[in-house]
Amino acid sequence: MTVPNSISLKFSILIIILLAFEASDTIAISFAEVKVTIVNKVLAPTPTNITFHCKSRDDDLGFHTLVSEGSYAFTFSPNFTPWFSKTLFFCSFTWPGNPQLHYLDIYDQVRDNCYRCRWTINKDGGCLNTHKCYKWNSVKLMDA
Repeated sequence: MTVPNSISLKFSILIIILLAFEASDTIAISFAEVKVTIVNKVLAPTPTNITFHCKSRDDDLGFHTLVSEGSYAFTFSPNFTPWFSKTLFFCSFTWPGNPQLHYLDIYDQVRDNCYRCRWTINKDGGCLNTHKCYKWNSVKLMDA
């Protein structure tokens, strides 16, 4: 029977403690939900309905239509596991009188530092929590 090396035993205990702390942090964070709210502020040239479609790599939220000043919200748990990619939701937007399909990253875990993310959508792009505005990522002509 061999006697465990004192350094190996201490190192093993240290690794177990570090893994336990990492697991508890990951479990606590994974229960944090993000709520994204989208508000229609498109005036083109008068208030108009918008139709949008949001998705991530794993989830397709479908098509929705918002009246002027209307809102839509969804919640999810972002990915905090270091070996998986970060959470990204993107949306396409259209409205009457505009033959273009507009794209915007509505939640980027690397970029956005919010758990209550409120987007106001306008003809030029969107503003996150009324202080950071983004132009459309891309604009494409819709099929006839």
